[in-house]
Amino acid sequence: MRGSDELTDPLVLSDKKMMPHIDPRIKILNTFAQTFLLFAVKSNLGIIINLCFMALILAYFRKFLYVKRLLQYGFCLFLFMVLLGFLGSIGKFFGLTAYILFKFSPVLGNYYLMTKTVSISQFISALEKMKLPKSITITLGVTLRFIPTIAEEIQTIKQSMKIRNVSLSIKNILTKPITMLEYMLVPLMMRFVKISEELAASAIVRGIEKPGLRTSLIELKMTWKDLIYLIVLVIFSGVMCFFESQA
Repeated sequence: MRGSDELTDPLVLSDKKMMPHIDPRIKILNTFAQTFLLFAVKSNLGIIINLCFMALILAYFRKFLYVKRLLQYGFCLFLFMVLLGFLGSIGKFFGLTAYILFKFSPVLGNYYLMTKTVSISQFISALEKMKLPKSITITLGVTLRFIPTIAEEIQTIKQSMKIRNVSLSIKNILTKPITMLEYMLVPLMMRFVKISEELAASAIVRGIEKPGLRTSLIELKMTWKDLIYLIVLVIFSGVMCFFESQA
């Protein structure tokens, strides 16, 4: 039973009060579409269009802070690529790295979509509705819960380093790479082990391994909004594939 988690989950509460409701299964299909477009879209213009599409989706869910972050990330990388183009062979080497990061920018938007608009309870319920094996459902559910924790732990470690008067600056990374790696990686790995144990214990307490059909307070059903979202997603993916084939 996932009742207590859903009644107190801030994502569930905000989904009811603020965000437009879209079935989590449609958002999962959005993930598959972005994975496909990651390989299909290669031109800079195509990546920018896809980036703006993900920004519009986040804006639809009223996640304006993450819209700002996504656009800043994407367009700063694009400008960086343009500047590196004037530096000759050295610029091309670093430009390739910048291009790879730029190419993944729409995936960052999809990451915001899945972690900021879908609760763990909604995600697991959607996977169960899709009749996926429990091993896959549990793995993906724990992964979705674990990924945002990584960013939180990194921020905590950075704050701890500041207290010790050790800053995670570009200068220190270039001059003391082994020391910086030790300060970041060792506590991060220790925290990962601890968090994994906590998540496993929490999953057992909530009866995630219980056989049979599990109940949920969240009733998932498709609405006309979900259908429109799906049609827009399919049309956009088709247009992007056609655009790339003509480029």
